Amino acid sequence: MSVETEGLTPGAAALFASRGLRQIFAEEVMRADLSAGPLPPAVWPAGVSVLEWSSATAGRFHAVYAAAFRDRPGFPGWPAEQWIAETAEEDGFRPRWSLLAVRSAADGLGAGTDLGFVTAAEGWIDQVGVAPGARLAGVGTALIRESLTRMAADGHHDVWLNVNVDNPTAAALYRRLGFAHRGRRARFRPGPA
Repeated sequence: MSVETEGLTPGAAALFASRGLRQIFAEEVMRADLSAGPLPPAVWPAGVSVLEWSSATAGRFHAVYAAAFRDRPGFPGWPAEQWIAETAEEDGFRPRWSLLAVRSAADGLGAGTDLGFVTAAEGWIDQVGVAPGARLAGVGTALIRESLTRMAADGHHDVWLNVNVDNPTAAALYRRLGFAHRGRRARFRPGPA
């Protein structure tokens, strides 16, 4: 048995604890206003280009997803077919906003190396991941900015995302990109704290 809440408050956390439930997962819910003016352009690291989600690129998105999240607690290890189906069948999934960053220049990393991805749906950034060897190079920032720019160009005024509370580096990136805290989601199970 598990209990989930979409609006975790300190009072709710205390209530769950008083009932013998312990928090096993939590995400910060964040929102960005896309109507506040022109968005800063995506600045891609040298030699990086972007591809949109398609049947031809979906497997490459999964490979970066697995590389980016394999070591995170709770990683489900889904095979490509399952992850691709879950992602593409998301309500409002937008292939044009879902992007793969690719090393296009041979510079020691090898041309064609997939570096990071973002998947997006109507009003949401669903997932962002950067391969370990490409982190801290601006790939994630550029992916998110490009996806947000495409959303705004298509007439969207706001966008939401969830980020694990145990990933403060990602939360800080999202804040720098204009996302603000709007709440917390959490899951609880019976057991000692």
